[in-house]
This record gives sequence, structure tokens and C-alpha cells, in this order.
Amino acid sequence: MDAAHVLQRLHFGRVDAESDYRLSQCFVGTDMLKQALTPQHSLFIGAKGSGKSALFRLLCGDLSQWKTLLPKGYEVIFRIPATGLQSERYLSGVDLDELSPSTANDFRAFWLLYIGLKTATTLVEDSRMQTIVEHSTNPRVKQHYATLARVVKILGLVEGSTIEKLKQRIDSLMENQDQSEASAPVEVARALSVNFRNRTGMAIITLLDVIDALLQDTHCLSWILLDKLDLLFFDDVHRLHQSITGLVQLLVEYSDRFRNIHFKIFLRRDIYQQLRIVNKSHLISYTNEMRWRGPWLLKLLVARAISDPVVQTYCEERIGDKADVSAVINGSDELVLSVFYSIFERSMGIIRREGFGSPTHRWVLKRLVDGLGMGFPREMIHLGNMAVARQKELNRTKDGGAVLEGSLISARALRRAFDAVSEYRCETYLNAEFPHLRRHFDVFRGRETAVLLKTDLVKRFEQLDPAADEAVRTLYDVGLLLPIGKNPDSALKFEIPLLYRSGLGIVERRGRRQRERRKVGVEKEQAVRPVAQKKDVVIAEDVNIPFPHSR
Repeated sequence: MDAAHVLQRLHFGRVDAESDYRLSQCFVGTDMLKQALTPQHSLFIGAKGSGKSALFRLLCGDLSQWKTLLPKGYEVIFRIPATGLQSERYLSGVDLDELSPSTANDFRAFWLLYIGLKTATTLVEDSRMQTIVEHSTNPRVKQHYATLARVVKILGLVEGSTIEKLKQRIDSLMENQDQSEASAPVEVARALSVNFRNRTGMAIITLLDVIDALLQDTHCLSWILLDKLDLLFFDDVHRLHQSITGLVQLLVEYSDRFRNIHFKIFLRRDIYQQLRIVNKSHLISYTNEMRWRGPWLLKLLVARAISDPVVQTYCEERIGDKADVSAVINGSDELVLSVFYSIFERSMGIIRREGFGSPTHRWVLKRLVDGLGMGFPREMIHLGNMAVARQKELNRTKDGGAVLEGSLISARALRRAFDAVSEYRCETYLNAEFPHLRRHFDVFRGRETAVLLKTDLVKRFEQLDPAADEAVRTLYDVGLLLPIGKNPDSALKFEIPLLYRSGLGIVERRGRRQRERRKVGVEKEQAVRPVAQKKDVVIAEDVNIPFPHSR
């Protein structure tokens, strides 16, 4: 097949899960999905780009293709999503400002009410639940359903309810507070609780008890799915932590109370690390850290490539074996690597007397890891797409399209692509997610070494907030600092991961001199080698490294 035509068809999909049409077809994290589908509370922790929103979208979508993994013995699984309460379908941060919750206890009451009203409204209006109730011979089922229907009717949430109505009803619960307290700061938690009881004749927690009882008697589940919580108060870190603390505290407090209401919470790792929650250790059995092993990332990349039939045919011709998406996802690491190297050049280094330079897949995986040892599907997909773009640019030059063994993407294109990915990661993660740490990041920009003494870091951070040791720990939690040693608290030196170096403008002097010497050596070697072999020479940058696995 014509390689140029195949390259035009090669695309690895979108980096954002919300618009990626290949998500369900090429999903690789089966173990993570199994954990998410278990009938229990789940708290998924991961950095940006680790696949939280992808997993969230799968749980909200069509579950028929995951039928074998679904919990058995349940009639219906009602899924109630909330993407950070920021979309127009849900309450926004502005609406929360109007309610003025400030403490974790305020937010806890708000979350109880919001989840209770939204779940009650969903069950009352859902035709599947209506049918189950209609045909049930259990008087408790009809009683519980009637109770929920009465509550949503009292609050005006029936007959084509919208989230705006839900907002108005929550607002109205605040308007009826005792006027004698108007001059005093409002305790949102108490006001919501008292006014809800006055309007409906029951406590907020009783509403959730009724919902749980109805679900148990009808053999149904309700998943409360919460993602993008970091968008709640992106410009107020303290309030953000209070709001999420209130939510996670619910999981701690009521994890044993609700049997058929299950929280599925997706949370950024650095935020979770900073939460101060009573009995946080109780969350261990529900917490899943989203870690991607090297082989999974390669499977994800390869599966997305061959989801295009033209690229699939090309790869199958090159390897002489079947290579559809299913075969790759369920196949061996050897099959994945064979398909990978039908697309990418085999080595990132020159052919030297002692052998080849770094194998391409190891070179890639080494660079897509942060200081916490985390690899990222988003950056893997982005790297693939940028490598295709850079290769197309090189192919338009006179000699830029030379690729070892006829692969589609050269080592040269991959190097250029990685620089763009590093810059993108720094901009969309470091700068965008942590604007309050920008002065800390500026400490590293343009440096000529990626290794720093802890004493030097502490001194540079003395006048910043957070400062000194706390700043070092914060940047470690962000993934920007890799401790040279096992423990970040005892490490004397830290290193900037390769993932961020190019984006921060870090160019090591020693590495630069070595590359210059290698370049001179390559030019001399090219001068004496046959012209036909010139296309087989590229500059080496790495020695072999072990195949990465999760720590």
C-alpha cells in the first residue's frame, strides 16, 4: 500500500473524552472499568489526562457492550451524572455562590439535598421505574414511590422538570429562614435542613433513606456520578477544598447506610491529597488510583491507529498477521509491539558498534511519565497525532521523509512531536490547573539542569506561598518533582521529569554538548558510509531502559 495515503488516514482520536468517538471501541482499561462497575461506592483518583472523564463517560453511556461485567441481579441501574455542576444541565458555581455555603458542613448539606432531589426526580419520572411500581405487589414499593412523588410535587419538580426549577426550589428553601437571623451570617447547612423539613415533613437524610429503600425493594441501583469537581471554584482553592470535602465526607459517613445508592466520584489526585477529612482511612476500600502501565498505553495507541480500516490493512500486510482492534486489545504484548513497529521507526538512535540505540516504544514511555510515576492516555494520544502532523511536514521537504525500514513515522518526527506535547502539558495542566503556583513553576524555566538540591528548592520558595518544604511537597503532589530516592520527604535531590522539561525550556548543558559531539560523529560516519545507507542514520539520545510498569 502507498505509505503516503496510509499516513493521511492515520489518526489516533481526540484527546478529550467528551468528543472522542473511538472511546468505547478502543477502551483498554478493563480492570479500571471492572472496579467502576462493581456494586459499591467508588472513588477514582488520577491526574489530568489519566482517563477519569473517559471512564465517567463510559459509565454514563450505553452499558450493553459491557453486559458481562455488570453486577448481576439488578433490574435497572439508574445513572445520575453531574459533571462538576458546571454544565447548563446542572447547578453552576454561580448558583452555589448565591447560596453562600462556606464550610464543609454547609457543602455536605447542599450535596445531600442536591443528590436527594435529583435522584428522587429521576426515579419518579423514569418510565422504567413507573412500570416496575405499577406491576409490583409489594405495598412498600408503592408507598416509597408515592412519598418521592409527593416531595417532588411539593417542590414543583414534576412535569418536565428542569435543572433551573431545581435551582429555584433550593433557593426558595433559603428564602424562608428566620428573619430574626437576617443580620447574622447564614448557616447554610442548618437553613437547608430546617426549611426542607418544614416544606416536606421529612429530613433530607430521610429522603435518601426512602430512595434507598425503594431501590432495594425493586432490585435496582442508583449511581451518583460526579466528575470535573475541580471546576466548582477554580479561582478559590480554599472553597474548592471545602466543597469537595463535604462531598467526600458523605461517602465516609454514609458508606454503610446506603446499600443501593452508590457514589462514583472522579477526583484529581492532588486535590484529594490535600483534603482534610475525618476518618479518611475508611475510604481505602473504595479508592482506586488510575495508573496506566506501559503495555496498556501502547495497546491504547495501537488500537486507535488500526481502528481505521486502511491503516489496519497496512499493518496486517507488514506483520503478516491479523491485527484488528479486538485482537490487539486482547492480544499479547508481542503482537502490540509488532503493530507498533509497523507504524513507528524501530530505534531512536544511530546504529552503533555495540548495537541499536533506544527502542522507540521505550523512548516514548520514558517521556510520558510524571514525577509520581504516572503515564497518561491523553498525552499518548496527543503524541501520536502530533507525530503524524510532523511527519507530514517532513515529507514535504527534500530528505525529511526518510524512515528506517519503511515505517510511517520517523524518529525525527517523533522527537519534534514530543516537544509540542511537553509544551501543551505544561500549558494545559501546570499553568491552567494551578494558576496559584505559577511563580513556583517560573523557578524552573530556562534552567540548564533538571536535577536540583532540596536545599536550593527550599531557599527559592522561601518568599512564595506555599513556601519552603510545603512548596516542595506540593510540587511533588502535582507531579512536577521526581525525588531521587524513595521518599519525597527524605530525598536530598529532585529531578524534573522529561515530560515537563521541554515545555519549561530546560536544556541541560551536558546533554547539549553530548548531542553536539554525537552530531559531529554522525556527519563523519555518513561521509564514509555508502550513500544508500544514509537514510538509516539518526542521532542517538538514550541508552536502553527497562520496560516501564506501574510502581
